[in-house]
Amino acid sequence: MSKRQKFATLIFILAIGAFFRFYQITEVPPGLYPDEAMNGNNALEAIATGDFKVFYPENNGREGLFINLQALSLRLFGIEPWALRIVSAIFGTLTILGVYLLTKELFGQSHWLRNTKEYEITKNNLSYFRTNSYFVALLSSFFLATSYWHINFSRIGFRAIMIPFLATFGIYFLLKGLRQGKILDMVWAGIFIGLGFHTYIAFRFIPFVLAVPLIWYLWKWWKNTDTNIRMNTNYTNKYCAPCAVLLFFLITFVVALPLGLHFVQNPQDFLGRAGDVSIFSSISPLKEFIKSNLATLGMFFIRGDCNWRHNFACQPQLQSVVAIFFLTGFILMLRQLFFRATSYKLQTTSLLAWLLFMSLPATLTREGLPHALRSIGLIPPVMILSGLGAWWIYQKIINWLDLQKLKWPTYIGQLERVKKEVALLAILLLTLIPILTYRNYFIRWAGSEETYFAFSTDLWHLGKFLDGLPNETKKYVVVNLPGVEVRGISVPAQTVMFATDTFRETGQKEKNMEYVLPQNISNQLLVTSNQPTVIAFLNGEDKALINEIKQKNPQLRVRVPGDFVILEN
Repeated sequence: MSKRQKFATLIFILAIGAFFRFYQITEVPPGLYPDEAMNGNNALEAIATGDFKVFYPENNGREGLFINLQALSLRLFGIEPWALRIVSAIFGTLTILGVYLLTKELFGQSHWLRNTKEYEITKNNLSYFRTNSYFVALLSSFFLATSYWHINFSRIGFRAIMIPFLATFGIYFLLKGLRQGKILDMVWAGIFIGLGFHTYIAFRFIPFVLAVPLIWYLWKWWKNTDTNIRMNTNYTNKYCAPCAVLLFFLITFVVALPLGLHFVQNPQDFLGRAGDVSIFSSISPLKEFIKSNLATLGMFFIRGDCNWRHNFACQPQLQSVVAIFFLTGFILMLRQLFFRATSYKLQTTSLLAWLLFMSLPATLTREGLPHALRSIGLIPPVMILSGLGAWWIYQKIINWLDLQKLKWPTYIGQLERVKKEVALLAILLLTLIPILTYRNYFIRWAGSEETYFAFSTDLWHLGKFLDGLPNETKKYVVVNLPGVEVRGISVPAQTVMFATDTFRETGQKEKNMEYVLPQNISNQLLVTSNQPTVIAFLNGEDKALINEIKQKNPQLRVRVPGDFVILEN
């Protein structure tokens, strides 16, 4: 492939990824899950008050960067669920480019070995790393672009989707900056990694991953093997690895500082809900750790996340063929680490450390396992190893056919035809991946009843119904669903609040709406004959409560205008 063809292929892959992340985003997923709505309500409040926070403490606490970006989207597009989710779609699409660049950086720098003793020994064994890095990078980005796992979270308004994006670009610029000694690359690395701490609690394990290349380059600098870590020998005397590392630490510290100051002033916000679901809060932490590791490992091949917001029907997080590629790439990395004396141990160690440490946010917990959201930081290394495994398998087959041509020269024509058929089969196999992903996500998952209720679609419809009523109508929303309390009201009400823009008291007064807890009904709920009144229920299946209110107010009648229940006079 020429450079133009490689570039065109990358653009095509990005287009596929963008399609999967933006197609029907105004309709799929349906409804609006309360956690997403909570983000939206905080964003709307920030727009109204100008108070954009570095950390929003409600709903177990959330870092503010993603919510503040959602506020910008809401200001541009209005109060719609897709305005919250399109931010995720943008980051999800850009991550595809990040995986491509990082993979090419990992496996495409042959000069890391040049002028070393290992070069002549390893140049044949590792030729597929160097000369075929474009293909490994294209395959890795393709697997990410068509990954159900990543697509799903790229279409939900959760801040965790920023982890793969910021980690991928941060590590890319860090490796590039350490290799070339360029200040700008180290600055960008510090910015991306520093911003990562403003996203999701799982990102706090990234420093353990970064320790691998940082220690590696410092050790190489100390040992004065400068030709291993510099682009060319002319740059030797100007390169200062400790200086580059200190610059990276400084930029990272400055970018992460606002959140750090918040945690110093509010230490209770640092762990949030993590302490409640930690394995260390159980009777037998070791037993829980073993169970969570087995569940997390099994989610790639056997049984994935069963939460319908995170996955489709407990299916493995990887399609079968991609799972085989990932296992192959993982074994290749282990082989390079333990059985090959090469300078590529930096790449293998970095990827394996990424897998190990970014699995900890899931394996150190004991709730809802396997958990696709908490392990979202695993997506980039999994896709990179899948791309490596896929290309290695293909090359092995092609090389075997070339060997047969030497053994059986009279069958060269037939073997050439077989090579073309193998290439065609590979293309068809890759084509099947997005087709299956489309079927599972947009047809089977999007149209299922489980998905409908997983995203509180009934509450969204209730909110839109109430928002369409005139302000003269008195509206009561009975909050009869349990959940984490936010300003005295359980979090399921956030969906209705977002649909009606009544999170703040000013909005409630303007829309003539009150949120009532079941225990306060007798004090708050006042129905008069001279004012139209509507009483809505978050849980329309609570017949006892509905009948109790109706008995005290016989002028009210029950109506079911949609997938929710109201009382009105």
